[in-house]
Amino acid sequence: MQNFIKTETRLAFIQFIFSSLFSDVSIEESTEEFANYFYKLSVSSINQKKEKSINFNKNYFKKLTNSYAEFLKTHDIKEIINSIIKFDRSFENWDQINKSIVLSIFSEIEITKKEKVKIMLNDYMNISKTLIPKKDLSMINAITDKYLSDRQIL
Repeated sequence: MQNFIKTETRLAFIQFIFSSLFSDVSIEESTEEFANYFYKLSVSSINQKKEKSINFNKNYFKKLTNSYAEFLKTHDIKEIINSIIKFDRSFENWDQINKSIVLSIFSEIEITKKEKVKIMLNDYMNISKTLIPKKDLSMINAITDKYLSDRQIL
């Protein structure tokens, strides 16, 4: 799969998690719904007066969402994050986009070969630069590093 398509799929995955945080529908149901609605959807840019098609790999997207569903079943994300961070803002009080990014990273780590983890993280950090402020990016990067270290993944 081309790197560009993988990046677009990861961006769609973050968007999926973001939307699922506001939904009572199961991940399995919302995966199919999201993929069918957003795949090849044409959206307008505010800055540019042209449309862009949302394009991602449906098979890889499904693999990511399955990993996310499994991750939520087998891990207490609030406990993991709150044990890593040592400041006043607990995971429950984070912005939804920050939650979505961390959840996407952690769940993809579960299905990524050890030698590919750094490449995957770099891709998520590059995507995140367009979505969140630099200080939030630094926080997510630090939490991810600690998570990888604690689990002896890298």
